Amino acid sequence: MSKRLGIWMWADLPLRHGAERASADCAFAGVTDIFFLTKGLNGRASCAPIGGVLGVADPDRDLLRELLDAAHARGIRVHAWLTSASDALYKAAHPESGLVHFTRGRDRDIVSIADEAYARYLEGFVAALVRQYPVDGLHLDYIRYNHAVYGWSEDDARRYADAGAEPEHLRRLMIRTFFADAPEPECLFDAYRAGDESATAFARVRRQNVLAFARRMTAAARAERPSLCVSAALMPEGAYADTAFSDVHYGQNYRDAAAMVDLALPMAYSQAYGQDAAWVAEVARGTAAYGLPVLVGVHAYEGGTGETLAKDMRAVSALDAPVEGAALFRAGTVAFARAEGKQLRVRNTLDAPITGFHAQESGAAVPLRFDAIPPGGEGMISLPDAPQDAPQSAPLDALQDAPLFLRAFSGEDEARVFVAP
Repeated sequence: MSKRLGIWMWADLPLRHGAERASADCAFAGVTDIFFLTKGLNGRASCAPIGGVLGVADPDRDLLRELLDAAHARGIRVHAWLTSASDALYKAAHPESGLVHFTRGRDRDIVSIADEAYARYLEGFVAALVRQYPVDGLHLDYIRYNHAVYGWSEDDARRYADAGAEPEHLRRLMIRTFFADAPEPECLFDAYRAGDESATAFARVRRQNVLAFARRMTAAARAERPSLCVSAALMPEGAYADTAFSDVHYGQNYRDAAAMVDLALPMAYSQAYGQDAAWVAEVARGTAAYGLPVLVGVHAYEGGTGETLAKDMRAVSALDAPVEGAALFRAGTVAFARAEGKQLRVRNTLDAPITGFHAQESGAAVPLRFDAIPPGGEGMISLPDAPQDAPQSAPLDALQDAPLFLRAFSGEDEARVFVAP
């Protein structure tokens, strides 16, 4: 396995269980980097009320400070994770800042990434954050438009026209793609691929807006601490050879990211995309092709299994630099395990008990003997013997190498377990 292991962590984990337990669990799994949700979709900060931020997660606790102390004591880096312009609190206070849907208006808790007042607001928060907390990095998420049907205010439309789009032609492309009785899902994207002036102007403006916003946040952080690691969570489509979907839908382009961030985290969530481990490796290689150091985001939440997670991790571990490792999404949705001789120590970091384990081999599920593990508890299970064609080394090799996988269950529901290398 590669030497770095990241994990995204929501603020509710240290809020409910304490930063010491959250950090200890990460250390048990070999986590090197925590990407901690410091300003989430609701707009509340998981720190002290700094930089004019409109609200905090808990007025009586500084969750970021608690996590920094606990994680740093264990040698784990902490990156402050911000959801950028997805900010319900700011949108409620400033309704005019909202991102406009093509037909429904300002119907979501998303601020326009082109809103100047919001950019200044977040710059102030970023600067104060980096100045007052010893974070190891700034992690930018949602640095993009959420969909092509958003970004349609009068100001947006004027910007598209000023960049060369013919307004009525662009609207017809949108209607044919998304709103016609018989939609043509590739219409707008094919127009962009073919060099249609209106489609390219539309994508270009959005890409410029995303880049300008990201540059401002990056500059605000580095003005306080030039050596700070800046990373970004990126939609996986930007790693494809054909970037039309990412350019048009999101205004997010990996070439832009490569010129600005120190670390890329493409969100290669295989099961969310109906894909397999080969696709995860493809996204990783596509990201690395831009010269970016990479931690590959892998699917470790609902919808995934121990088997899919093991296969995704194996695909990442086979890749060379600049792929530096993987990042699990997310803490609290995946249990951790590590080998101790011929047994496996399991730490249940889920909110439900683990009541069953199976060793899955060549399609056959072999139940393993153990006592149920309550939330927050630990248990030991004996590993099965290695299959005859597996390497004759430590028992963990039998678990990590084909065709054997560990599956965990909570009642009838399948859970996920990450086996630390």
